[in-house]
Amino acid sequence: MPRYDIPKAAPEPLRRVQLLVNSVDLENRTEWIGDWLEENDLGEAEAERAIALRESLRALVLANNGVRLDAGSVAALNASAKRISPQVDERGRLSLVADGDALDAVVAVALGAMLDGTWGRLKACRNCRWSFYDYSPNRSATWCSMQLCGNRTKTRAYRRRRSAA
Repeated sequence: MPRYDIPKAAPEPLRRVQLLVNSVDLENRTEWIGDWLEENDLGEAEAERAIALRESLRALVLANNGVRLDAGSVAALNASAKRISPQVDERGRLSLVADGDALDAVVAVALGAMLDGTWGRLKACRNCRWSFYDYSPNRSATWCSMQLCGNRTKTRAYRRRRSAA
């Protein structure tokens, strides 16, 4: 797991999905899936399934940025969704319950966020593909951090303009 909290951490329980998606730093090629598995009482035998789910969820988060979902991610997410059960409580509210382990619980949270409308706020940074929660009123955030990726993007654009002049 990342050893720091990002400025745009998702509220619970969506934070659980964000933590799985961010269990790899693509920019620096650092893998934390083993830590994620350990923190969620899963063994290394589940690493392949966890990585496949993580990448499918990342593709789903990228879809919030307008990127089209690939067929493999759709199939993997649909297969995972089959292990989730809808339940109605005594107040008549629908909830989604995972029938299996922590990976299934993450899928249940993602599906629940799709139902309650919070899923669209979980995005992936255009630069580093790190998952972040968009707290902006108009849901227009595009970077995980203005100080990091936003600054890098704007600096590159400035340098391109200066070199073209």
